[in-house]
Amino acid sequence: MPRPTVVVTRPAGQSRQLTEALQGAGLDVLSFPLLAIGPAADDAPLRAALARLDTFALVVFVSPNAIAFALDALAGVQGSAVARWPVPVAVAVVGPASVAALAERGIAAPAYRVIAPAGANANGAGHDDTVPDAEALRFDSEALWAQLDPAALAGKPVLIIRGNGGRDWLGDRLREAGAQVEAVEAYQRTLPEPGAMQWQAVRDHLRPGAAPHAWLLTSSEAVRNLDVLARQHLSPQEDAALRQVQCIAPHARIAEQALALGFAHIQRAAPGDAGLLAACLQWADAYAGPAPSSLPAPSAPAAAKPAEVAAPPAASAPAAVPAMSTKVERVTQETTSSSATPPPGAASVHTAQSAQAAPPQGAGHTGAARPAARRSAALWALVAVLVVATAGGFWWLQQRVDHLTGELARRQQSNDALVQESRVLTRNAQDTVKELQAKVGALENQVGETRDKQVALEQVYQDLMRNRDDWEIAEIQQLLTSAGQQLQLTGNVQVALAALQSADARLARADKPQYNLLRRAIARDVARMKAVPDTDLTGAAIKLDEAINQVDALPLLSSERMLERSEADARKGAAAGSGNGASSPAAASGNGPGWFTRFWDYLREELAQVIRIRKVDDAEALLLSGDQGWFLRENVKLRLLNARLALLSRNEPVFRNDLAAAQAMIGRYFDTKSRRVQGVLTLLRQAQAGAVTVQLPTMAESLGALQALKKE
Repeated sequence: MPRPTVVVTRPAGQSRQLTEALQGAGLDVLSFPLLAIGPAADDAPLRAALARLDTFALVVFVSPNAIAFALDALAGVQGSAVARWPVPVAVAVVGPASVAALAERGIAAPAYRVIAPAGANANGAGHDDTVPDAEALRFDSEALWAQLDPAALAGKPVLIIRGNGGRDWLGDRLREAGAQVEAVEAYQRTLPEPGAMQWQAVRDHLRPGAAPHAWLLTSSEAVRNLDVLARQHLSPQEDAALRQVQCIAPHARIAEQALALGFAHIQRAAPGDAGLLAACLQWADAYAGPAPSSLPAPSAPAAAKPAEVAAPPAASAPAAVPAMSTKVERVTQETTSSSATPPPGAASVHTAQSAQAAPPQGAGHTGAARPAARRSAALWALVAVLVVATAGGFWWLQQRVDHLTGELARRQQSNDALVQESRVLTRNAQDTVKELQAKVGALENQVGETRDKQVALEQVYQDLMRNRDDWEIAEIQQLLTSAGQQLQLTGNVQVALAALQSADARLARADKPQYNLLRRAIARDVARMKAVPDTDLTGAAIKLDEAINQVDALPLLSSERMLERSEADARKGAAAGSGNGASSPAAASGNGPGWFTRFWDYLREELAQVIRIRKVDDAEALLLSGDQGWFLRENVKLRLLNARLALLSRNEPVFRNDLAAAQAMIGRYFDTKSRRVQGVLTLLRQAQAGAVTVQLPTMAESLGALQALKKE
């Protein structure tokens, strides 16, 4: 009969050892991955965390996939072929497979501190080299939490490296304990799409009368993916039959998930590959009977036949039935029942026996009958032995043929499965080769473009190196020329000095002997620039701005007015008040001025209010109207503005002419006795004194040395 089949649902490429162990135990294997493992969509957080790996007190890996992708990323961050794990950083894992994955990377005790659930370091075995049952060991977050010291992790950073999704139970417990938890994704799990050959193999096993098969469900997500894929690709009858198939789960959480999704038959297994193999063998023995290797040796029935010959036919059947399988017992019982039927000629044997029991009729006849009876009995015994031996040989040959037939069927089924898997792998390999060929073509194009760009860059670099001195001299010439022009136009000594110093610094960086003459010329020009006295042009410009702002408030000679009566009375009252205060003691003593004196003072004051005598050199200043006064003020301001512009542009003749014209206009038409007018004139005189004439140097020597250097 065909062998039982075990459907392995681990991701592709991660079930080789388990598959070989199942096939070595006499079971057929169908690979049907329910998970696809790939790199994370964004590994920037993972690389950032690994760059500061030595700052973490503990790093937790949730699976072997997390270890593989994280250590590969760590090697890339460190720039080495093999990742170097810092010894002070402790590592925590949840199962024996993760412990083995760390050991393959060189991370194992006692050189490193590896924290794992009890029994994980022995691949699920205890200290006495016995494999416990599924309830004795647990390889999950709860079991790892029992091995941690939460108090020692309080306030310290902890890194959890995992895939997308999944439980965050351990992270929550660590946060509650006070640890600073940071979780990053190293890989992502996706739903694969099985091929048509794989689905056909599943449908063949779901048909009535097909060989028994069981599903190995190693994660809760795989159970959910199986439910989704079955609803999409199987008919309702096939889906219902699938949910009645035996499922083997290594964890209680996976079993609960399968029961919740409608899978009726769930068998718990111990953790690890050894536990899964033991569970599969137990299921195979229960559903398909023991393996054919348990049959007895073919020579056993033949060896027992002499004893059967000596015994009576009725008593020989029980002695000839050994402890065999169901099929062997059935064949043995049929052989025994057939041997209980007397063969042809048995009536003669009974007749001979009855003749021996009859009373003797004579001595001679009796003596002759006994040897004949004995010979007849021996002949019949020999015939019986031959018949039994023939039946045993036929039975052995039949068993041998059945065994060879079953073995051929099993090998045929295994070959069919291998052929299907090979076709799928071949198709995947062809697709991968096509993608690689496309990528290689794109890379070759990019390499060609990069090579062309490299050649162009090398040519440009050579041109730059060949013309570097010319470029440097041209830039220094441009710098000195611009500074010299600005010095001539605006007289800005500071700009010219900065340009000379910048040119000297660039020549100093070049450090070439041919630049020595030019540097000496620049040094002499710099000394001349520094010897130029500073003039306070800014202060003079500010004084001119203040004078311009006060022009509108200056009194004109033509705007002199008579004092109002109220103002005259106020002045008179003020004078009288001061006089009374001074003369009150004299009046009181009777020695004050007489009435004539007081009368004269009064008359003089009254006449002073009516008649005012002033000397004016230019009579036209008194004849200005209101509009003419406004134009006069605007002309004065324009003169001062022109003087200010000439001052900033260092045009001394224009500055002095405009300033003298403005002073003349103010002295002719404005009241020079007014304090405001006097203040403005003072500002103008100060501005004129601050604008000292300075002979500016030139940069002719530096420019001449530069031209001589270019001619060489």
